[in-house]
Amino acid sequence: MANAISEKSRHYSLLALGELEKIKQKYPTVPRIKSLGEEQISWLNERIRSFHESSEDINYKGFSFLRESKNVRNAIAHSTADFPAEEIEANWQKFFNFSDKAKAELQKNVEKSYSTRKEIRKFEKFGSSKFGNELERKRLTQALADKMDLSLADNEKLDFSETQSSIEIQKFFGTENSLKESLFDFAKKHTELNQQIQSEILETLQNAYDETEITNPENPFYYENLFVSSIQRQSDEDLLKNLAVHKNNLYSTKTGKNNSANFDFYQKQYDEILKQAQNDKTQALNYKAKINLRSLLNKTKKLDPKHEQEIIARNLKSDLQKSLTERYTAWQLEKIDKKRREYLEELYKKIAQFKKLEDVLSPFIKKFGRLWDLSMGNFNDYGFEILKDFADILENDESLKELADLIGRQEAETERYEKELREKVELKTEYHPKPAYRGQISGLRLSGEISSTLPTELAMSQNNATKLYFAQKFAENKLLSYAYTNRQKSYRTETTTEEVEVAKKETEQKGPVIICVDTSGSMHGTPERVAKTITFALAKKCLDEDRKCFLISFSTGIEVQDLSDFEKSNGLTELIDFLRMSFNGGTDASPALEKSLELMQTNEWKNADVLVVSDMIMGEFSETMKNDIKTEQKKETKFYSLVIGDSGNQNVIQTFDENWSYNIDARDLMHHLVRQMHKIGEENEDN
Repeated sequence: MANAISEKSRHYSLLALGELEKIKQKYPTVPRIKSLGEEQISWLNERIRSFHESSEDINYKGFSFLRESKNVRNAIAHSTADFPAEEIEANWQKFFNFSDKAKAELQKNVEKSYSTRKEIRKFEKFGSSKFGNELERKRLTQALADKMDLSLADNEKLDFSETQSSIEIQKFFGTENSLKESLFDFAKKHTELNQQIQSEILETLQNAYDETEITNPENPFYYENLFVSSIQRQSDEDLLKNLAVHKNNLYSTKTGKNNSANFDFYQKQYDEILKQAQNDKTQALNYKAKINLRSLLNKTKKLDPKHEQEIIARNLKSDLQKSLTERYTAWQLEKIDKKRREYLEELYKKIAQFKKLEDVLSPFIKKFGRLWDLSMGNFNDYGFEILKDFADILENDESLKELADLIGRQEAETERYEKELREKVELKTEYHPKPAYRGQISGLRLSGEISSTLPTELAMSQNNATKLYFAQKFAENKLLSYAYTNRQKSYRTETTTEEVEVAKKETEQKGPVIICVDTSGSMHGTPERVAKTITFALAKKCLDEDRKCFLISFSTGIEVQDLSDFEKSNGLTELIDFLRMSFNGGTDASPALEKSLELMQTNEWKNADVLVVSDMIMGEFSETMKNDIKTEQKKETKFYSLVIGDSGNQNVIQTFDENWSYNIDARDLMHHLVRQMHKIGEENEDN
């Protein structure tokens, strides 16, 4: 989603709004300079200066307050110790005069921008009200992004607000452990990790708030909250008349007994009011004949029992709500803190795992976000050592990497012809007859006709010096002569429709790869190392190119491993298991190819290419197997074989589209193999 304003514009707009907020919080109205100390004056001047510079950095000339802001900033910047206090205060007044207008325009500017990251953009638009309104959520995400940005100076970073959610966000960054701090700094330097962690922090806090929401029936304070809410709606008289009942109802809830509201105290106060009201009534009757009625009314007004009941009921409601809020908030923050600690522990583990994976896989992978997903896996050190060993083999052998590049369906452009109807415009020449006579000259031409030759040309025939030249021009039909015409040429356009074939380019994307590896005892030693290295290289290449990869290990039976499930880390775990295994048993490739053919009947693997790595010391394939392979080959599926050694069954080898031989006794064998593969590829292109 494209931003209506740039990230820089949004950043500095929020910085300017932040400075405005600081000023207005401390000074809601223009302060009197005589009541301020030197430090307070400097603080306010610095905030005004910072506001203007942030507004200028937005680089938007459409703000109506910019000129006024610049004048105020310059006047304050050039003030000295001798500068009249009245003039400084007058500039403050000017600033406060346009501050509301500036706030509205800056907020409108921020409204045009959302984060480029989908998860954060979703939070900005639809995040919980616990994080404030949309503008406040944008400020929170910007402050978080600035906190994670190592390239920004501290004075260029947006401060977090004083809201509870902002305070909770900041707690994600507090650690006294130097190792954990270094891991966090490492993650900040990787753009994809940095953004992913920002999303995860917001999601963790959002989920923590949702899970601890008091309106959730699973919340321990849920029923106490319902009770307190119902009490707030009751009339004062109903509340006080039934205090004992309400107390029992409150204590019947899971958390109600811990509410500090003192029902006994309020019951005693209510009883005293009732008693006092009864006494006042009796006294009023006794004094009725002796005192002035107006005086009695004034006295009873001061002791109005309804007024006293209102005060008691209001205080009781306040105590109930205050106790609930304090205990619920403390419980919620404790739960949030627990969620935060759990997340951070997992985060540090993931970063440590990522560092190991980066060391192993970075030479072969561009999308580091995929590595972050893989960091969820719980790989032991031995697993990483195996990955590192095979990564080192590939890093030091360019031929092996090139071999992996050559295997699999390559991206290629093909031409497809389609028939289209197009308009064809032709220019037609027409001649229209016109009356003509000898004297009607249409122009000049070169000819050998004496009758139409110009007099100047004929004059050359009478001069001895030019006679021969005239004769030559006459012989060559180059005498300049008059041109006559009896028809006039004109043009008209004629539009017709014709059917043409149009070539359209189509790009064939790289498809999935199915690797069938011979794990029989005859592959032990160098063939085993080659097979594992090729499998490792292809699996990583598929990971980098978002291609699916399926591994089938075969000897007397088969074992299948889907190496594509990298989001859950199963793929990498299973690859490690394969690299650990020892090769033994007999050789039967048929079950592996049967499984490959079965996979190709599904949409997920129908465009897959198959690579069989084996010494090919095995029996021949059945006719059914050969026919099934031919059927898939007609669909442009490629069946490759990497034959290790020179003792393979030639009838089996001929079944494949392309065969590469690996002679374990040859010198420079990998380079030879790559050259062989290139040669086969060039021959296919020529055909």
